[in-house]
Amino acid sequence: MAADGGDPGPAEDPAPTEDAAPAEREASPSFFLNGEVPLDALPGAETVDWLPLHSRFARRLQVGAVIRSVACVAAAGGLHLLVSARNPGVISGPLPWLPPLLWTVLGVFCVWSVLWPLVAVPRRGYVVREKDLLYKSGVLWRSVKAFPFNRVQHTKLHSTPLDRRFGLASLSVFPAGGGLGNRVHGLGRQTAEQLRVYISERMESAASPAADSDERSEASGNAGR
Repeated sequence: MAADGGDPGPAEDPAPTEDAAPAEREASPSFFLNGEVPLDALPGAETVDWLPLHSRFARRLQVGAVIRSVACVAAAGGLHLLVSARNPGVISGPLPWLPPLLWTVLGVFCVWSVLWPLVAVPRRGYVVREKDLLYKSGVLWRSVKAFPFNRVQHTKLHSTPLDRRFGLASLSVFPAGGGLGNRVHGLGRQTAEQLRVYISERMESAASPAADSDERSEASGNAGR
């Protein structure tokens, strides 16, 4: 005897079509996408507004160069007098041109070290952005360094007695995983402290989402057990 026609059973889900596969892959968080980025969309460091270093930084470098030059000239003069007093002909006898040449080289080096900050300092600068710090330096060989805040482990201020005399400080940024770090010279002491605090805050804000993500992952794993 034939069975009476009843309510139809639950309809089966249609098999996924080929058109639905790309949408599922895009919605899946485990699917890796690596699209191309056009060159016109890349950010350029040359388009940022570089901030100059402190106005007294060049003078501080010049004072330091003068101190070193005086120490070098005093040491060279003392050595010359000592050698000449013990044996006057040991240098001027066989090589009479050597003392004038050495003094000329020393004089050129001292003058160059005093004047060089006037050329090098104006070509340095820094930029503080939301996610990183840029620092440029160099005259003949120029470089631009980027310090991402999410890769910074800690920061440190440096201030020598001569720096404090001019109200300056240097900021060292140490990357995560160890390393010697990179130093930004020529900052005002107040600016360096404000920048250190800002980087510390950005480090904490960058670490918070990662910590929350780890907590959610751990909670999901515990719920699935």
